[in-house]
Amino acid sequence: MYKVLIADDEEIIRKGIAGLLKGDGEMQIVAQAEDGETALELAEKFTPDLLFVDINMPFLNGIQFIEKLKGLLKDAVVIIITGYDDFQYVQSALRLGVYDYLLKPIMEDVFYKSLNRAKDELKSTREQTKYLEWAKVLLEKNKAKLTENFLNDWLGGHFCEEEIDERVHFLGMKLPEEFGIVVAGLDYKNNMEIGGDWNDDLLYYAAENITRELFEPFNPAALFRNPAGNLVLISACQPQDAWQDTVKTLRRLLEEHLPVRVTLAQSAGNGRREISVEYEHALSRFYELMEVPQLIKDVQNYIDENYRNEAFSLQDAADAFHVSPQHLSRIFRHSMGITFVDYVTRARIRKAIELLSNEEMKIYEIAELTGYSSQHYFSSAFKKVLGVSPAEYRKNEQNKISAAM
Repeated sequence: MYKVLIADDEEIIRKGIAGLLKGDGEMQIVAQAEDGETALELAEKFTPDLLFVDINMPFLNGIQFIEKLKGLLKDAVVIIITGYDDFQYVQSALRLGVYDYLLKPIMEDVFYKSLNRAKDELKSTREQTKYLEWAKVLLEKNKAKLTENFLNDWLGGHFCEEEIDERVHFLGMKLPEEFGIVVAGLDYKNNMEIGGDWNDDLLYYAAENITRELFEPFNPAALFRNPAGNLVLISACQPQDAWQDTVKTLRRLLEEHLPVRVTLAQSAGNGRREISVEYEHALSRFYELMEVPQLIKDVQNYIDENYRNEAFSLQDAADAFHVSPQHLSRIFRHSMGITFVDYVTRARIRKAIELLSNEEMKIYEIAELTGYSSQHYFSSAFKKVLGVSPAEYRKNEQNKISAAM
C-alpha cells in the first residue's frame, strides 16, 4: 500500500485525481490540501509515498513546496500538475527531482501511464530500502567477525592504504591517533586440561570482557583474536603512564580470575600507518617472551640467513631441517602467529627499512639486496606491509629528520 497526498487549489482537480485513484487497491489517499503551506504540514504528518502537486498553488507554490519537501521525504515520488501557461516551471521542477508531470486537463490514459511508472519507481525504492536495511542488520550481526577478519588481513600486510581506508570507513572504526597495542596469550596453568566448564571459547570470552571493561577509559578501538588465537587490543594510550599501569593490571586480573598463565607484550605509536609496524613490534616481543620450540628458533635463523635469495621457500627450510613442509607450516604459524611466507616478507621489509636510511642507495638496489628481482614487486610488497611505497617511506623519514632539526 502506498500513501498519497494531493495538493491543488482547484477542488475539481483534487476530486478528479481522487476518483482516478479510487479503483487502485495499492493507493491510499491520506491527505488533500488546497495550498502549499497546508500541503507541507500534511506531508510532514502523514509521510506520503506519492504526491500530486499543483505547480501554481497559493502561499507556497509547487517549486517552493518541492524544495522544502526534499528535506522531509527524500524517497517520495512527486508528480506535478501544470497548465500550459505554467509550463516554463516544469524544467525547474524536473531539476529538483520531480518524477513526472501532468498537463491540465488531466487525461485518464495519460494519468494511469504516469501512475504505473510511479508505482514501479516506488516498488524499486522499497526493494532497495529493504535490502539496504537487511544488509545493515547483517553487517551489525557479523560486524565483530568482519572486523576481526579485516584487522588480521590488514596487520598481515594484505591491504594497500586505499583498501584500508575503505574498510575502516565501512566498518565504522574509530582508530586513535596515538594508539597502544596489547597482545595477550592465555595458557592453562600447569599446561594441563582443567576441570569445570572452561573451554577455549569461554576462556577468551571472559578475557575479552575483562579487557574491554578495564580499558574502557582508553576507548578500545578493536579487540580481537589473531590467527594464532591470541588476544589483540588496539586503544588510545594517553596518558602513557596510566596506560602502562592498566596493561600491568590486565595481566594480574586475568591470572586472578581465570585459570591461566598470561604472556603479554605491548607497543605504542602515532598515526594509523604505524599500526601494522607497532603490531609487528608487539608480536616480536610477545614471541620473545614465549617458549618457542627450538625448531622454530632454528628456522628463524635460517630465514635471516637466506631471505635475500629470491627463490627461497618453505620447501627449502623444510628440507634443511628434515621435516615436511606441511608440518613446518603448521608449527611455524602456531608458534609465531603468522605464516612462514609472511614472516619471510617482513624480514625482507625490515632489512629494506634499514637500507632506505642510506640515501645513496637506489630503490632497485635495495630490492635486489632483500630478495626481489623486480623493483615493482618489491614496491608492491613494501606498500602492502607499511601502506606506503619505499620512496614515500624514505621521503617521510627525511621530512621527520628535517622537522626535528
